[in-house]
Amino acid sequence: MKKSWLLVQIAILFVPMAACGRRPLQIEEVKRNGTFAEIMKRADHRSLGEDGFFPARLGDDSQPQVQEWCAIALGRIGNARALPWLYETFHSRYSAVRAAAAFAVGEIEDRDLLRSQGLPADVRTAGALRALLDDSAIDVRMRAVEALGKSGQDADAFEIIKRLESFHYDRSLEQRAYLGFAVTALMRLRNPAARPALERLAGFDDPEIQWRVANAFYRMRIKEARPLLERLLGSPNADVRAHAARALGVCGDPSLADMLAPLLQPTDPHSGLSNPLAVRVSALQALSNLKNPASLAAIDQAISEYQFGILDPKRLDQLSFTIQAATVLGNLGSRDAVPTLTRLARVPGPVANSAAVALARLLHDEPERFWILTHVGSFLGTTEGVRAWITALGELDGTTSYDFLNGILAKAAQNPNGGASLMIPSSLQALARTQAPGLQVLLRNYFSSKDDVVLRAAASAYKPDAAAPQPWKPLLQAYAGIASTLDEETKVALIDRLEPWKGAAEVQAFLRVTLQDRARNARIAAARLLRQAGASDVPDDPGPAAASTSDFTYTLLATARRDRTIATLETTRGTIEMELFREDAPMTVANFVTLANSGFFNGLTFMRVVPYFVIQGGDPRNDQEGGPGYTIRCEINMHAFERGSVGMALSGKDTGGSQFFICLSPQPHLDGGYTCFGRIISGMPAADHMVAGDRILKVSIKDEVAWIDYRRY
Repeated sequence: MKKSWLLVQIAILFVPMAACGRRPLQIEEVKRNGTFAEIMKRADHRSLGEDGFFPARLGDDSQPQVQEWCAIALGRIGNARALPWLYETFHSRYSAVRAAAAFAVGEIEDRDLLRSQGLPADVRTAGALRALLDDSAIDVRMRAVEALGKSGQDADAFEIIKRLESFHYDRSLEQRAYLGFAVTALMRLRNPAARPALERLAGFDDPEIQWRVANAFYRMRIKEARPLLERLLGSPNADVRAHAARALGVCGDPSLADMLAPLLQPTDPHSGLSNPLAVRVSALQALSNLKNPASLAAIDQAISEYQFGILDPKRLDQLSFTIQAATVLGNLGSRDAVPTLTRLARVPGPVANSAAVALARLLHDEPERFWILTHVGSFLGTTEGVRAWITALGELDGTTSYDFLNGILAKAAQNPNGGASLMIPSSLQALARTQAPGLQVLLRNYFSSKDDVVLRAAASAYKPDAAAPQPWKPLLQAYAGIASTLDEETKVALIDRLEPWKGAAEVQAFLRVTLQDRARNARIAAARLLRQAGASDVPDDPGPAAASTSDFTYTLLATARRDRTIATLETTRGTIEMELFREDAPMTVANFVTLANSGFFNGLTFMRVVPYFVIQGGDPRNDQEGGPGYTIRCEINMHAFERGSVGMALSGKDTGGSQFFICLSPQPHLDGGYTCFGRIISGMPAADHMVAGDRILKVSIKDEVAWIDYRRY
C-alpha cells in the first residue's frame, strides 16, 4: 500500500546547513527564496490558486528569474487557464522569460496528452507560437519550435520548414542547437512533407545534425529516406552510422540485411571502420525489423566467441551485444536459430535469460522440445533467472507451462511473505499471454490483493468472456479495496481497464464518484472515460493534488536551491558521480537524496540495460514495478536528455518514486516528457559497461554550499 510522501528526513538533512554561513541574506534574496518556495508548493499541488499569484509575478518585469520560475511551474501544473497569462508573457522584454513561456505552452498543449484526456486544444496556441518563430532571440525561436512540435499540426510543420529553407548555418553552437530543436519538432509532427527539408539539413555535413536527421527518419518511419540513409551508413562518425543503420530497418526491404551485416563485427571488413557497441546494436535492431533469415549467419558469427566460452571477461561490450543478439534471433522467426539459442541458454547469466525467452518464442508450438533443450534448474538460482523462465513459458503453448506457472502461484499463496510472491505478477502475465484456461476465474483471487503490483497485473490480464454478466464488477470491487489510499498508479490501471464498459450506468456512476477521489491521477482518468462516453458536465480541471510535504520543507529546499549536490554511486562496474539539479528539480532531488541517505539504493540492481539507450535502476522488486511506497510529482524542465543525463522513470505522469535512468546517448524524444534531475560528471564508462544485474553498492551524497553560503529564515 502506498503512502503520502512526507519529507521529514529532508528537514533533518537541511537543518544543519541552516546554521552555517558568513553573512546574512539581503532582503531581496530572502523574498526571492520565499517566492520560489511558494511557486514550488503550487507546482507540487498542481494548483494555480485563485489569488492572482501567477499573473502578478509573470507581469513583473523587474524579476525575470521569478518570471521564468512561474512559467515553468505553469507548464508543470498543466492547467489551460494559465494559457492567457503565458501568451501575454510572450511580450516580455527578456528572451529567457519568453523562451520559458513558450516551453510551458508546449507542455500544457501537448496534443498527445490532450488527446489522452479527451480535452480540446486551445485555438490560440498555434498563432501565438508561430509569432515567436521570428523572434529576435534564437533561444526563443528554439523553444517556439519545440512547443509547436509538441502541440502543433501538419500546418505547423510547414511553418518550421519555411524557416529552415532560408536558414544560413554557420556551425555555431547556438545554430546547431536551433537545428536540433527543429529536427526534433518535425520528428514529433510526423509530417512526411518534412523529408526534403530534413535531407537538406543532413547535407550540412555536420555529424550532430546528421544523426538527428537519421533518428527522425527512424521515428517517423519514412522509407523514402533510404538513399540518404545508405550514404550516411558510410560516415566516419559512429553516431551517424548507428542511427542510419537503425533507420534502415524500417525501410522494409529484407535485402538491406546484406548492407547491415558488416556492422555487426567490431571492425567492418569492407570499410575498415571500427564499429563500437552503438553501431553493432543498432544494426541488430534493424535486422530484427527486417526479419530476413539470411542474416542469421552474420549474427551467429558475430557472437561466436561467446557461444564457445572463450569470451574475455573484460569484453563487456560483447556481453551486452550477445544479450541483444539473442533477442533478435528469436524475433527473426527462423528455427534455424534454435541450435545457437540452445547453446546460449546453457551458459547461466543474462545471456541465457535472453536466449531462453527467444528460444521459447521460436518453439511456441513445440513446448516439449523447449523443455528438452533447456534446463530449468539453471534458471532458478536468481530472481532474474526465474523471471526470465516465467517469461519464456508465457511464449509457449501446452499444459506443462500452465502447471509450472500455477505451481508458482500456489507456492506464493502458501507463503505470502516468501520470494515466490514477487513472481506473481510475471506469472499472471505469462498465463495471460498463453490464454491459459481457467485464468479469468483464477484472477478473481488477486483482485483483493494488498500488493499494488499484483493488483495491476491482475487487472491487465482480466479479459472476461463477452457474455459475462456485469464484467466490470471485479474491477469496481478491487478499486473499493484501495479507495482510501493514494495509490495513483493502481487506481489509474483499474479505471483504464473499465474502458470497454464505460457506457454502463454502474460504471458511469462509479466514475462520477471517482471525480472526487483523493488521488489526482484517478480523477483525471475518470474524467477521461466520462468524456469518451459522451457524458456532460465533466470538469476540465481535476483539482489540486494532495499535499506531499510541509511548507517548512518547501522553504528549506528554496534556501538550498543554489547549492551543488553530488551523488556518488559505487557500482560493480566502477564509480559514477552525478550532479543533481537542485533548482530545476528540487522535489525530485530531495527525494533522491533522502532515499540515498537512508541506504535505499544500496544493493539494488540496474535491472534494465539497453545499450546506446539507457540503464535503469532503483527498483527494490527488480522487475521495473517497484518503488519506495509512494509517488512524487514530475518536475519537467528545460534540460535536454543528453548522453549522461539522469531522469526519473515513470509509468505515467506524476508516478515517479525511486527508479531512475541514465542516458547512454542523447534521447531528444524524451525531452519535456520526463524529469531530468541530474547529469553524469564522471564515471560515464562505468555506465557504458553496465550489464543487466550489475549492482549499486552504495550511494553517498555530498553538498557543496554555494558561494553565497548563508541561511536565514
